[in-house]
Amino acid sequence: MSGTSSVIEQETQGGGTSPASSASSRFELQIPHANLTERVRAAAPSPIRCFGSDPRYREFFSAFSRALHRREPQHVLIVRERGVGEQTVLVEMARRGVCGDPPFLAQREFVNVDLRHVPVEAFAAVIGALFAQTRGNENVVLCVDGIARLLRHTAGCDARGELLSNLARCECRVVGFLAEHECEELLSIDSEPRELFTVLRLHEPDPRLATELVEHFARGLEVQYGLAISPRAVAAAVALSSNYILNERLPYKAVKILRDCCDELHYQNTQESQERRQVEEGDVLERVAQVTNLPAETLAGVGERIDYLKSLGELIVGQEHAVREVATQLSLINAGLVDRGKPASVMMFIGQTGTGKTEMAKALARFYSSSKRLKTFTLGNFCEPHSVSGIIGVPPGYVGHDNGGRLVNELNADPYGVFLLDEADKAHPDVLQPFLNLFDEGWVYDQRGVKAYADRAIFVLTTNVGQRQIAEMCKSGKSIEEITSTMKESLSRIRHSKSNRPVFTPEFLARITRFVVFRSLDEQAMRAIAQKLIAQLQTDWQSKRFKRLEIPDALTERIGRAAAGLDHKSQGKEGGRIVRKLISDVIESRVQAAINESPQAYRECEVVAIEADEVDEVGDGSGDSSNMKFDDLRVVMRGSAARTQVDEVLVG
Repeated sequence: MSGTSSVIEQETQGGGTSPASSASSRFELQIPHANLTERVRAAAPSPIRCFGSDPRYREFFSAFSRALHRREPQHVLIVRERGVGEQTVLVEMARRGVCGDPPFLAQREFVNVDLRHVPVEAFAAVIGALFAQTRGNENVVLCVDGIARLLRHTAGCDARGELLSNLARCECRVVGFLAEHECEELLSIDSEPRELFTVLRLHEPDPRLATELVEHFARGLEVQYGLAISPRAVAAAVALSSNYILNERLPYKAVKILRDCCDELHYQNTQESQERRQVEEGDVLERVAQVTNLPAETLAGVGERIDYLKSLGELIVGQEHAVREVATQLSLINAGLVDRGKPASVMMFIGQTGTGKTEMAKALARFYSSSKRLKTFTLGNFCEPHSVSGIIGVPPGYVGHDNGGRLVNELNADPYGVFLLDEADKAHPDVLQPFLNLFDEGWVYDQRGVKAYADRAIFVLTTNVGQRQIAEMCKSGKSIEEITSTMKESLSRIRHSKSNRPVFTPEFLARITRFVVFRSLDEQAMRAIAQKLIAQLQTDWQSKRFKRLEIPDALTERIGRAAAGLDHKSQGKEGGRIVRKLISDVIESRVQAAINESPQAYRECEVVAIEADEVDEVGDGSGDSSNMKFDDLRVVMRGSAARTQVDEVLVG
């Protein structure tokens, strides 16, 4: 069932009628079920206004009614993505039936049956019992959630044949729900289900209509929790979830955010003796920040405006062009303006090591993936043809065959996953072959024959090819378009070192949505990275050690300059990672030495400060910042202002 069903049940149960007592005695099944018509009669829910005001919904309900009225085919399949409000639609149809709109629906009884968790071995028995208890009753409309499992061919189980046989001869009507990819898989090559069902499509509502739906559900949440939900909280839930929770659908994801806020506020009121009675916009902002792992201040003030550019720019330093490219792609995905049936995006990140390619992929996963974790395939370890087994599993007869392929398993576990194919230029051409079909058709099989769809996944390939060429072209002032074009040509010329075959064939490169070049990091970018990492270090000290770490801005600037010099000296091979190494050497190692020197002073202090002589030292006087010295630094430990004793430890 949809995540909004708990709210719907709260509205339709009225005076506390339980599912077991409200369900008709004709349907005493040992599986989850609910008689929606009886619930509507008991609670008499009001109609949802937007269903009548929006032409798409008017057309959908008209088509739904006509499909239930016709004799052949008598069953209905609703194709949708979970969370678009399928349970709401069923309750609305039951309400219209109670009201006799249209008149024939007054005789219909809508019963919802959840078969998503029925064991495979019980399929046949459940199907038999289900249709046996509806035999002779043409007015029953069985709304079956989980019908895709029954329509598939399952080894050792003839549930599909049992289902189709009963569908062909039963008197009742059956309404099933399928995702788009399930519809393509189950109906495109099999004519028998197509002859039994009328296929309707239920689309995700736009934000305006979703707001009306969420307002309707919010009233149910208010009753359920005994709390008020402000209109601004509803608007924020719709806007922020629409913009930043891309792996779920409206209205479910907005209702879920509001429900989580109600849970939190109810806990505070009942367990922590607080006296807040209304969910506010700030509660929604905080919850979305927790779900997306994005700072609340980043989300604050976004409102109706989607600002991936700002959000990514705060996470990725010194790569304005790359941030703009990825932000544009995220906006297209969010708007649904991507090729249907293919992955949501396939991007190639090109640039020197340490310029932010992996960090950008991690940021993408924060925005998009259900798990919020980046799934990494280090293709530099797949340089032999047989290593493709690490992608799609080992062949039949070999140990581990039953475990399947990692790619298929992870796609099925997280359809909205972000997959990093790192060092793609080092992979054997045979290893990239499964991805060729995946990027083109949107699906892939493993060696077990298990199929996975990638039409909602994002794939990021990275390569360091041409890093020196990129650095030289950046220095000479070449445009990013010229650099990108040159790099695409370079990629087409790469050959595998052992097989001498092209790594990236023209067909493979043609399936990449965007080629994103990451520039070399200049001194300004290195300083910004130093500021970000030092701020992170200070936050960790405060939260984990409960002490304040003070680092002067001048030292941060010096570390940035030194990092830029070292990166230049290595011809770009260090990248932003050298900043982290310098912070470790210059700050963390000195602080740890001071702690070891005077552990008692450290235990009693509240502030650990790094101090330096006020000198503007650049390298050794030669102008080479890669030789910058940090011998003038000292670590100072201080107590609170009330303390009279100040412990100072010098480490040179």
